[in-house]
Amino acid sequence: MDTLCSGAALDRIPGLVREDLMDVDRLRVIWAQHRQGQPRDARGAARRELTRNRVRELGGGPALEELVASTAEDGMSGRAVTAAYVAELAERALALPEDDPTRSPALPLDSEHALRLAGAAAAPVHPVVRAAHTFAECSAVLDGLDAARAEQGSRRRTDAGDRPWVLPWVLASLVLRRADFPPLLPDRLTAPPCTGRDPEERLAGLVRHFSKLVTRTLREELSWSADSTPPPRSPVSPLASVTRRRVLDYVRSRREPVALILRALDPGARALVHSGGYDEPSPGSQAAVTAARTVLTPGAAHWWTALELVVGEASLVLCVVVQEIGRPRTGVLAVTTDARLTTPDGVRDALGMSGTDSVTVMPSDCVDDRWPQVRDLVDEAVSRAMNELTRV
Repeated sequence: MDTLCSGAALDRIPGLVREDLMDVDRLRVIWAQHRQGQPRDARGAARRELTRNRVRELGGGPALEELVASTAEDGMSGRAVTAAYVAELAERALALPEDDPTRSPALPLDSEHALRLAGAAAAPVHPVVRAAHTFAECSAVLDGLDAARAEQGSRRRTDAGDRPWVLPWVLASLVLRRADFPPLLPDRLTAPPCTGRDPEERLAGLVRHFSKLVTRTLREELSWSADSTPPPRSPVSPLASVTRRRVLDYVRSRREPVALILRALDPGARALVHSGGYDEPSPGSQAAVTAARTVLTPGAAHWWTALELVVGEASLVLCVVVQEIGRPRTGVLAVTTDARLTTPDGVRDALGMSGTDSVTVMPSDCVDDRWPQVRDLVDEAVSRAMNELTRV
């Protein structure tokens, strides 16, 4: 059977992937320290709500919520992934409603398949690598069962091929929970990569993708707080100050090249740059409203730089937001983007980027450490924004 990573040496990880895993580990240490001061019951309720929201984004209902949430509880960190438990999860996936947005196994798992997946879930490697390996192996098993069912002439679920498998996600999440990581939640805007010249390259791409997903979940859990009162104002960290200033300067440098392109389409086109933040209220402004949508920790310090583009009756506001994560402050920063396109037909999202596309800045970083990632994020956001605007 052709699998995504069969034959890949799990301990031969490229340098870039190792850096991603080191970043995940550093962020997890901060996450573990941060949650020690939080009520366990309230934290568990917040995680369940996050899980429900992500499942709803996928279009799932209560049955899928229950299946995903069952592997996300704190008690799962001590649950062994046996072949019997793998088979049980596969049966639960198979029992999901016909209209579920995910795919279920075409046939029940036999003992050989269940043992294979239980073995993948126990591989002695970094938890994120193990989760990616388990995901790949499970996807390969299910693809094989799907092909076998097709050969038998059995009818598949309607449009099943357009839906992601649910069981690989559940097993990968379980692997992470057993290592005391937060649960893995799929991102509807970013599909796992499955291309590469050889097994190692394909696995490396998948591990990098999973690292981004885990980083996003760690940030989201860091952002949660049991305290709803606004935090007191405190001095801005040097890292936040330098990062926001560099973002502002870079967005300004992009304004004129973008304006030249737009004026070729419309001589009256305009490109403007604004900036603001939590300490410079701009109530009602489109930029402030757009930036607020990306703030992860309610009430936390954040600063935005907005590139406003106007062509004819269409206008687009692209915001790049530098924000502090966590309450109390953790020292972690996130650089996120969002954009809203306004036309005579209404207002809509303009980027199609997810939380995995943002950049996490660690307290021990200097601004140069993350600047290439931040610059690439801004360039990608500007490119997508221009594409949306010029298609109106």
